[in-house]
Amino acid sequence: MKPGRVLDIPAGGAVQSRALSNLGYRVVSVDLFPAAKPEPTSTWICADANDVLPFRDDAFDYVLSREGIEHLEDQMGFLRNCARVIRPGGKIVLTTPNLMHLSARASNFLTGQRNLRRGMINEIQTPRSRNPGGRRIYHGHAFMLDYFRARYMMRLAGFDHLEVYSDRWSPTSVAMSPIVPILWIAMKFSAAASARNARRPGHRPPRDDVTREIISHVLSPALLYGKRMIIVADRQG
Repeated sequence: MKPGRVLDIPAGGAVQSRALSNLGYRVVSVDLFPAAKPEPTSTWICADANDVLPFRDDAFDYVLSREGIEHLEDQMGFLRNCARVIRPGGKIVLTTPNLMHLSARASNFLTGQRNLRRGMINEIQTPRSRNPGGRRIYHGHAFMLDYFRARYMMRLAGFDHLEVYSDRWSPTSVAMSPIVPILWIAMKFSAAASARNARRPGHRPPRDDVTREIISHVLSPALLYGKRMIIVADRQG
């Protein structure tokens, strides 16, 4: 993507902000907590991603939200805010742990959790800390979302042309590849059942292009084997 103005939220340790600045992007870094080492090449702002972002409409060419949305209480509001501050035709790059890879699905079937070794989400262990003002809790992975919910919210927020990627493979998921044909059959059955149910009075059938896109993404190597789900989408004009 050609250099432009980027909102990096949440910026965390500013690793991505630094890398983007070195590539020629103009970066504004936002996080709930103050910067440990402020970056001279970017602007650092303390703000809560659950609240209205302190920027005018169409202020950025891109938003990078890396490993952040699963910590947020108001995910729909956050995505709508991102759409508001991105110019028409700009892009969002959203990353979050992938609940759709084969190993995560097996773990969820057995325990209801993405990872057998991470323990259960609970009110004692999951909250990490509070921001300096003490008003907002920084949650751990309390609000994980799968591809279906991420796509649904992003489409409603005003994003289009979704693409999915990953950058880290799960060896266990790769070893489970022989079951992929079963998933393909299940997805086709689900799509056919949905189309039949939509013929009832008062229901709307899904468009063929929507169904094709969803199936192609869910059965893509990125979501079947990737530990991280990366979604790239355009802000609608």
